[in-house]
Amino acid sequence: MNLRKYLTKGDSSFAIDMTALVDIAFIIILFLGIVATLAPVSSINVELPKASVAAKKIEPVKIVVDKEGNYYINRKKMTPNEILKYLKRRKEKTVVVLADRRVIYEKVVKIMDVAKKAGVEEINIATRASR
Repeated sequence: MNLRKYLTKGDSSFAIDMTALVDIAFIIILFLGIVATLAPVSSINVELPKASVAAKKIEPVKIVVDKEGNYYINRKKMTPNEILKYLKRRKEKTVVVLADRRVIYEKVVKIMDVAKKAGVEEINIATRASR
């Protein structure tokens, strides 16, 4: 590469255009800044102790509502009063409602109300992922 043609006569120094280098450096710094915010922060390394009893996995109660508006728990048909007694007896804090898409909305609201009366703190409605 012949840079001598860009020099003026008598000028022994030359200058290189640094614009492209500064642009690339800025893009790299910007990229690293964005990637650093996406990385999970796990700077605390904790080694948990062993226990003799395995942790109890909490399964929420699943209440199924079919298209006719019938309620089921563990494939057993139940009335709202039976569900209320069942939830109070088990002292459940989480309920999942699996309602048919064709069920009357009032039936779903009724079972959610029953769950709240039983002391349930969290009610989830199961859905299917769309494709």
